[in-house]
Amino acid sequence: MKNGKFTNTIIRMQYVPRWSEFAPRFEDNASTHSFRCAALAILIGIIEEKVYEQPVDKLGLLGRCLWGDLKNTGTGSIKHVTKKESLVMNHILDFEIELSKEIVSYLSKSLQAQAFDYIVNAQDDTHIGRLVDAIDTLDAYLYCRRESEYDSNPFFHAKHKELKQTLLDTKLASIRWLLDEYDKQDGFYEFIQYIVSLDTVKRWNGSYNLVPDNDATHSFRVASLALFNGLLERERFGNKSIDLYRLVAKAVLHDLPEALSGDVVSNFKHNNPDIKHAFEQYERETAQFMINKLPQLFHEDMTDFIAHSKSDDYVGEMVDIADKLDALIKSSLEMRNNPHYAETYYHQLVKVQHRYENPCVIFFLAYILHDLTYSNLIGQ
Repeated sequence: MKNGKFTNTIIRMQYVPRWSEFAPRFEDNASTHSFRCAALAILIGIIEEKVYEQPVDKLGLLGRCLWGDLKNTGTGSIKHVTKKESLVMNHILDFEIELSKEIVSYLSKSLQAQAFDYIVNAQDDTHIGRLVDAIDTLDAYLYCRRESEYDSNPFFHAKHKELKQTLLDTKLASIRWLLDEYDKQDGFYEFIQYIVSLDTVKRWNGSYNLVPDNDATHSFRVASLALFNGLLERERFGNKSIDLYRLVAKAVLHDLPEALSGDVVSNFKHNNPDIKHAFEQYERETAQFMINKLPQLFHEDMTDFIAHSKSDDYVGEMVDIADKLDALIKSSLEMRNNPHYAETYYHQLVKVQHRYENPCVIFFLAYILHDLTYSNLIGQ
């Protein structure tokens, strides 16, 4: 059991660059990419179910989009053209499969069966696997399109057109439906832009940071922690009532309103009850403004996932827990080389210890935090 090592794999995703050889205007990495894919998977799941009335494993789709690229922490960012080169293609594929299995082995045995599906089977030849592959292409298209709009790099101008044609040729109706709505460049287009631009919202403003962070990488970690904690409580501690899909969807989208509002320093937001209440109302109104950009068929789910991401139930509490644990992880990472964060780490730890008695929190404090702190101290 190496759950701490699995958590460290989640953290390391942000250190795997994407597109860096083409000098993009907007830096990208495996965690921001996985966040965007997870957010798009939520939309695609709703389209499959409500537009085409197709039963779909929405949790499976979301989990695969979230964790399907964890293997990149071992392979690095391999160019697509290299992956398709006949001399090395099979070797790369075999190594990725073995590495994915190794990552699954870090987890407690009770979690491994579900994680195997999300990590090893992510892009298999099932309908879900084909959707995951198409969502991966869709995200690449959206990223390259943003680059082509804000920069003159000829690679991204050509690439976004190539990826657009690939998407138009797909037989997956939900992907084409999303693309058609996006191309209208009205409210749905604007909502997608909120997802794409979340990586531009910097976190921990006013602090000296050695570990860069933004809302997209943060949302990836929070969603991953929420999925891990939800699986842990369901499979190991027997809480079968947890709605894992709802939990992870809320965690993925919980900070989306900050694409408009920005990240406000927590100490100010919680300075007194009046300020706290005012910001909570402002964030709800911002969330509803975003949701209203979408067609009506999305409103019920998105209101739950975004406007009420930290709802007054156990699922909402689990989202809040994952959010607080990520702040604790961030402080732990910084503390090794940045004494300023020692006080932040202490306050975050006390907050978590005093506020929550959930099984996943006790497990995190007893096992995972110890492993992460030790690996930070010895420089792993």
